[in-house]
Amino acid sequence: MPYPDDEDDLDRVRPGWEPDPEREGYERWWTGERFLGAPHREPQPFSALSPDAERSMRPGPNRDARIARAGIVVTLLGFAGQVVAASGLVRIPGVGSSAVILGALVLAALTAAVTVVVAARGLRRASALGGRAISSLALGVGIVLGLAPVLLLVAIGIGGGL
Repeated sequence: MPYPDDEDDLDRVRPGWEPDPEREGYERWWTGERFLGAPHREPQPFSALSPDAERSMRPGPNRDARIARAGIVVTLLGFAGQVVAASGLVRIPGVGSSAVILGALVLAALTAAVTVVVAARGLRRASALGGRAISSLALGVGIVLGLAPVLLLVAIGIGGGL
């Protein structure tokens, strides 16, 4: 759906965060035709982030960006789980330490892979629904922290196991 810059319909506004007509001090995602999603407080002009940076970290009505935001937390927890498993602090009766480490690596790799896929979908939808920065962050976290367990699993496989 094209949005003219200097063409015929000057009243048409591109998708983005606009003041909520129902709540002063709040803004909602404008699709170019209607408002979507829940209202959010307008960013403070003197916050640590610029208002545009703060807005771009919101997923808005982009469901994939919201899931990717949660994926950041899950990926970080998976990475922390790898560290704990590798340190030997986790002992499961009847399961060897190698199996615990491999399980943590596989779980971390899977959660990071899901985060990367959902973040990529969120980025694809960001121009229409918002959430570009949070999807980009989730993509980076998923790739960087997901690559570590995948590389370790490949190294373990090539080396013939633990």
